[in-house]
Amino acid sequence: MKDVNVILINLDFLKAYLKDKDISQSQFADKVGVTQTTVNRIMNGKRNPGGKFIAGVLRSFNDLSFDEVFYYDKSIVN
Repeated sequence: MKDVNVILINLDFLKAYLKDKDISQSQFADKVGVTQTTVNRIMNGKRNPGGKFIAGVLRSFNDLSFDEVFYYDKSIVN
């Protein structure tokens, strides 16, 4: 068994942020540089954010910090 750090997204925070800024998932996807399908899967908890998504969020939205949007989940994998 080994420990694995998985980066997860703070969905409640990001959904509130997008609503407050009046940004659609499609607009968000365009700014981040991923497909709307990717954003939809991440926002619905069907996929974890990857490096491109994380970098795109932090690069495109200067008012957001890593710690606001993402967090680590330490899991144990067989």
